[in-house]
Amino acid sequence: MIKISILLIVLLAAFISPADSQSRPSLYPGAVSAVQGEETGYIKGEQYSVSVYYTSDSYSSVRAFYVDENGEPRREENEGDRGKGAFFSYYRRMPDDIGVSISERQGRSRVPARIFNNLNGLAIQGVIPESRVNEIEEKYSYLERCYFRRKKDETGGHEPADEIIFKKYQEKLEIGMIQPASTDEIVEKAQELFNQGRMQEGMELMKKLQEDQLAGAKLATSPRAVEMWLECLEELAANAYDVAITIIL
Repeated sequence: MIKISILLIVLLAAFISPADSQSRPSLYPGAVSAVQGEETGYIKGEQYSVSVYYTSDSYSSVRAFYVDENGEPRREENEGDRGKGAFFSYYRRMPDDIGVSISERQGRSRVPARIFNNLNGLAIQGVIPESRVNEIEEKYSYLERCYFRRKKDETGGHEPADEIIFKKYQEKLEIGMIQPASTDEIVEKAQELFNQGRMQEGMELMKKLQEDQLAGAKLATSPRAVEMWLECLEELAANAYDVAITIIL
């Protein structure tokens, strides 16, 4: 009887995988939550929760960390320029295994393309050589596949950092042109002044609006606009993450 028990223990030990030694994955050191202000940025389901994190470390470094902890990934793919991905299964479970999914540069930011379009528009106007725009696109096109943390807005929704950064620079360039809502407010204020018989004040307000619009149009088509879009790309690069880590529990 004792011999049979020993044999069973030996057989069970032979079939225990590295995943059995640790059923819950660890968080990669230094990784940050995908949502600013939240610990994990998780999505909770009835039978599972998904926590998403980002890191600027290389895919190979993240992969090596989970290989050391869990062994080789259960599945892995390498799609060249479209990025890499792997899944480490820690514990088999339905509907999803407990485990970690890592992916490299499989994000979908549309912001770099908008900036490149603006630069191409400036090239058409002769503000910047087309060859220079091509160099900029080649240098920063990788940002389209990076990940950007999200931040909660006033409505409770999430806005990604790339969109926030783009809007900031767009507003800087358009500040002289005045946004439609602001224009309406200024015109309405001027009309009130006219109705009150304060003609001079109303005329001065309308003149200031026109001057601001002209100044904004001049800035948006100047070499300074090129510099500002390059600054925007640099800020995007500083806030971009190469690898996403998804922990399923």
